[in-house]
Amino acid sequence: MISITHKIIEDTMNSREIFTLRKQGRSAEALQIAREAYPGNENDLWLLRAYAWSMYDHVKSIIDRCEAKKISPYTIGSRLSPLMREFLHIANPLRSDSVFSHMNRLALKSSRYWPDFLGYARWVGADNFTGEDKKPFVTQEGKIVESFYKRYIRAICRETAAKATDKQTRPQWIEWGSQILKRSLKIEPNDLWFNYYQSKLHLAQGQPDLALQRLIPVLLQHSTAAWPWGLLGDIFETTRPEDTLICYAYATQLARKEIEVAKIRIQLAQRLALVERYNEAANQAWLAIQYRKINGYRIPQGLQNILANNWYHDAVANNTLQPLPPMHSVACKILQELHRQRLTYTRGVIDQNHSTNALTFLATGTESGIGLWNKKFPEIAKLPSGTVIEIGRRETDGPPLDWKISELQEITGLCQAFSGTVIRQADKDFAFVRCELGDVFVPPELAKNFDPVQQYNVKGKAMRKINKQGKSCWSAIHCILQDLYINQAL
Repeated sequence: MISITHKIIEDTMNSREIFTLRKQGRSAEALQIAREAYPGNENDLWLLRAYAWSMYDHVKSIIDRCEAKKISPYTIGSRLSPLMREFLHIANPLRSDSVFSHMNRLALKSSRYWPDFLGYARWVGADNFTGEDKKPFVTQEGKIVESFYKRYIRAICRETAAKATDKQTRPQWIEWGSQILKRSLKIEPNDLWFNYYQSKLHLAQGQPDLALQRLIPVLLQHSTAAWPWGLLGDIFETTRPEDTLICYAYATQLARKEIEVAKIRIQLAQRLALVERYNEAANQAWLAIQYRKINGYRIPQGLQNILANNWYHDAVANNTLQPLPPMHSVACKILQELHRQRLTYTRGVIDQNHSTNALTFLATGTESGIGLWNKKFPEIAKLPSGTVIEIGRRETDGPPLDWKISELQEITGLCQAFSGTVIRQADKDFAFVRCELGDVFVPPELAKNFDPVQQYNVKGKAMRKINKQGKSCWSAIHCILQDLYINQAL
């Protein structure tokens, strides 16, 4: 009994001594005492806490020094991993303890450059988080910041996508991270970042079509950001190399910070060199090397290969480094094409007679149509009656999002060309054309161009409409007579 009591007192003294040393800033001594006291005391929660907090101090010091650029992020793995493995060895009884949450927060801070983050996250699991971890944070300015848990899950998904083709990353880590991403998308199918990471993962798995489907809504929502254009360039790399170059170039022109396109510049320089645009390639390589020199980053092999070329040395020596031309207009064409892939198009005919100053009416049937706001589609308001266009919508009854001139000039049963004979009676201000459509009504605006009683051979276009008697009939919207163009809308 005395020996047990003595042991409890000894363990308590050990943990107190460790905490005291930490407060004094003597973290190395605290960790050493914790390591020596651990064998035989694996279930002593106070000793485990003291041990874990001592490791926390060391891990935090490494991350702080890395963020202050006192050590290279490329060396952080060899510094962090031994300590984190040591933490995992002792930490299982501490899962509900605050030190466990704090170590997870350090892991999140290091997730972009710590190679073993996914392995650590897999051991922790995606469900061992406190209620506090899952609460969003509200700043003094009232801005809502995502919870620690949400940011942690995002980091898992991000690193899974980033390391999917990395041979140094264990396959079981990628498989686990992929399941976390799949689950996250099921919960939040419209989340911007989860869709972006899934797009990257599809591409890494050799599924460019699926990658493109995932990326399009992200790109449409953030078309002025560099990162989705960079990924689009990666997706197009094997199937649309010319568009790959455009995407990479546009990404560099959109980037707010050089770090956003640090890798893309190298890929862009390689692409430009392949098509013998050497001065432009040299300029991109020069920008890439300057960024790495300023920040003390290592030079990747791909960039070293570019710098070894004679054309690069000649461009630098002769001061012929050439910037790329603006890519906005050509990039917008790609964006519009991708946008249209997501829409379902409905064909219709412009009917200016039923339009107003605010709306242009598009007839899609004899008794159906769509009102298009002129403010949203100003070019449509300028089109003459009878123009066949197509309106793109995401849902069948959803709002119009896009439009284009149809390849067809007629819609059978709704808007068709005719040729025939027109006769206007002397006491009438309208007329009829007898033709293959039957009798086509010629309204007064057009009939006034024909003298009464005389017969004319005409051709033109008619729309199927409901007349004043509530019956369906053909009504001319324009006629051509001896090279004379008569349009009802003018």
